[in-house]
Amino acid sequence: MRHCKMIWGVLLVAMLAMGLTACVDERGYTTDPQYKLSFSSDTIAFDTLFTEVSSATSSFLIYNRHKSDLRISEVQLSGGSDSPFRVNVDGMAGVAFRDVTLRGGDSMYVFVEVTVDPRGNDEPFEVRDSLRFVLESGAEQHVQLNAWGQDATVLRGWVVDADATLTAQRPYLIYDSLRVEEGSTLYMEPGTRLYFYNKVEMQVYGRVEAVGTVDAPIVFRGARTDRMFSYLPYDRISAQWGGITLHESSTDNVFVHCDIHSGTYGLRAKGDDLSTYKLVMQNSQIHNVDEDALQLTLCAASFSNSLFTNAGGHCVNLLGGRMTFLHCTMANFYPWKAERGVAVNISNYNQEEETIYPLLGVHFINSLITGSKDDELMGTVLEKTDSADYSEYAQFAFVHSVINSKGEAREPDSLHFAHIVWEHKDSTAYAQSNFRTIDHGNRFYDFHLDSLSVARNAASPEYLDILPYDKDEQPRQDAIDAGCYQYREHEEEE
Repeated sequence: MRHCKMIWGVLLVAMLAMGLTACVDERGYTTDPQYKLSFSSDTIAFDTLFTEVSSATSSFLIYNRHKSDLRISEVQLSGGSDSPFRVNVDGMAGVAFRDVTLRGGDSMYVFVEVTVDPRGNDEPFEVRDSLRFVLESGAEQHVQLNAWGQDATVLRGWVVDADATLTAQRPYLIYDSLRVEEGSTLYMEPGTRLYFYNKVEMQVYGRVEAVGTVDAPIVFRGARTDRMFSYLPYDRISAQWGGITLHESSTDNVFVHCDIHSGTYGLRAKGDDLSTYKLVMQNSQIHNVDEDALQLTLCAASFSNSLFTNAGGHCVNLLGGRMTFLHCTMANFYPWKAERGVAVNISNYNQEEETIYPLLGVHFINSLITGSKDDELMGTVLEKTDSADYSEYAQFAFVHSVINSKGEAREPDSLHFAHIVWEHKDSTAYAQSNFRTIDHGNRFYDFHLDSLSVARNAASPEYLDILPYDKDEQPRQDAIDAGCYQYREHEEEE
């Protein structure tokens, strides 16, 4: 009986060995259909791309997690030569590949790009394909390829030498430059989107009238729609384009519900006649720029319900002028420079030129000025010297506002500061804790007020007749908050 059991054991081992041998061909590749590839991702998805503009390169890894070698008898881009996608498999470009060997425990890269053809659509549209892998065993696997395309209007070196209107029908891709000539007005309808390529600027010698709505803002941004890292879109990185310059001949510009972000600078303006308004800005924002967000030299201007945040230079930089900031937020948490500017810099004296630039009435009312520095309000304002009295050129005031600054030094100055909440490290909320989200890791910022913000109930109701709504067009009522946003209890639950 024991001898019989031994015979059956030997036969069983022999049968198993024969079975295993049958799964490996004479060239050493396993043909067992249970042996399959693994992928670092089963779907490669691209963010929305402008048609006829190539994407950045994406990639994934193919793994052979088995000891035996695998041979991929066929790799096929399902759409063939008509596919909008392009692939490179293990260093080879094409639409079909044969007899690709992947050793046991090894891996290889596949690189993918896409260029979407225009379709004449105003709305984004999806394109799909797949990469098909067929193993020696006949086993078949797929990796999906997805992208969204967006038709756009391309403007190359456009010069506006007569009144013109941009619409929200399709986004605009701006190459080279955008110039508005003196005597011409460029109108922008609600929902207009302008995407500027690297270093491209908007130069205004005439005027701009950009009037959006809370639901359809006008957007000025960089043209890159891809990501630096999986969690970080290029749209959250500064210096993606140039910025907007209003030259001396430019007057009566209007920006309402505009979103200007991620440029080298935001908006620069220089004036020479304080009897004429350079610009009016309402319910708008300038955010995340490498230099100054708002830089005004000897301008007459008005700002309300607006947000100026995260600048490598200053969020607001004023040299002379006549202007009002009503219910505005200036907050500087710029993460890209160790030595950045401040939230507000105000001066009437240019040290390099040794020249006075008169401040003939600059008022910050019901505003919030803060940031990560100990003092976010700086500047050089000359009022008197041993030889001259400049007090008539030093007319500025901060009233009913929250300021992160050295209050003990400024408190005695009742001529320029009145009803101020001096924010400091011992405040209920200080700097970033005033706001809903300050996320440096993901470069994501939400400047709506936190429930503990010291800006709550810090403003005066005196200006409700002028500005009864906040930047979101939500009513200001009961306790009036400083800054562009009125706190609402339900916000934190949204």
